[in-house]
Amino acid sequence: MSDRAVRPMKMIVSILGRGQGNAFVRLLTGKQIVFHHQCVGEGTATSDMMDMLGLGTAEKDVLLSIGPSDIVDRTLYELSDSLGSGGRGKGRGLVFSLPLTGISSLAAAGILSSAGPAERMEDSMKPESKNSLILVSVNQGYTDAVMETAKKKGASGGTVIRARWASNEQLAQFYGITIQAEKEVVAILVPNDLRNQMMEAINLNHGLKTDAHGVVCSLAVDKAFKLA
Repeated sequence: MSDRAVRPMKMIVSILGRGQGNAFVRLLTGKQIVFHHQCVGEGTATSDMMDMLGLGTAEKDVLLSIGPSDIVDRTLYELSDSLGSGGRGKGRGLVFSLPLTGISSLAAAGILSSAGPAERMEDSMKPESKNSLILVSVNQGYTDAVMETAKKKGASGGTVIRARWASNEQLAQFYGITIQAEKEVVAILVPNDLRNQMMEAINLNHGLKTDAHGVVCSLAVDKAFKLA
């Protein structure tokens, strides 16, 4: 019981072509990762923009999966070898993992009940934090401009998600701006050495004091690869 209480967890984010989510759920479940949320997304960029992002189609299945860190690391190591594009071309999807800083005890118990004992990882299988996920929330209609700025700083692609502002008016009053309710979130996976300059450029050109009213943040990514 004590091992279950302290065993760390990670989330796998899988961005797939529409209709591929169920098959990927079965694949991950076979790897002892059994907790999944499947989202259906609609791209909001133009067809030219989707081509630039390497998405192929605006319709995507987004899969959020949680499992023990050791099993997630082993699974992504194996899948990157068997399914990864190895950097060849744009790929037909993107898979990456994020560390979790906390999870409810009941959810953790259910996840671990199907996971088996903790695994000892070989050093070659342990992920290195070489990438970051930049998230940019902007008013609708500014994703092309954000991606153009990011591309000039080395970005090779991103994913656009439709969103809606759900906070109160105090933040808008603090900044002295009118916040548009309809938002778009641009998710860009980048090497760590490009993160700061890219975020600074996006904030300068599309930040809260611009018409885009952008908010920029980043998350550490453990392991990432494109699907072949």
